[in-house]
Amino acid sequence: MSSSLMYLIVSGAFALFQGIAVAIIAGMFNHENKKRNAETAKSERRAAIRAEESQLAMRLMSANTSLAVATGLALKEDRTNGKMEIALSEASKAQADYFKFINDVASKQMATD
Repeated sequence: MSSSLMYLIVSGAFALFQGIAVAIIAGMFNHENKKRNAETAKSERRAAIRAEESQLAMRLMSANTSLAVATGLALKEDRTNGKMEIALSEASKAQADYFKFINDVASKQMATD
């Protein structure tokens, strides 16, 4: 076998191994990239849920404070007033919205598990 033929065979085998190595590395990179993208999307969904929960919790606390102030005024003045009805309505609406949110999140989690 001539040295030039041997050189071609060795060069071809080396090029083949290089191609296989590049394909394996590219596949591993692609797999890690998909995994990272899925984790990022999951984190973003969780952040959106936390932001919505925080907003609802603040509404609930604000409604509770309004109700406490209206109750204090009613006790002080020994009568209820329009503020009490508004505060009760706000508190009931905020509580209903918060419970709806909790139920929606729970049902989505059950559906995905």
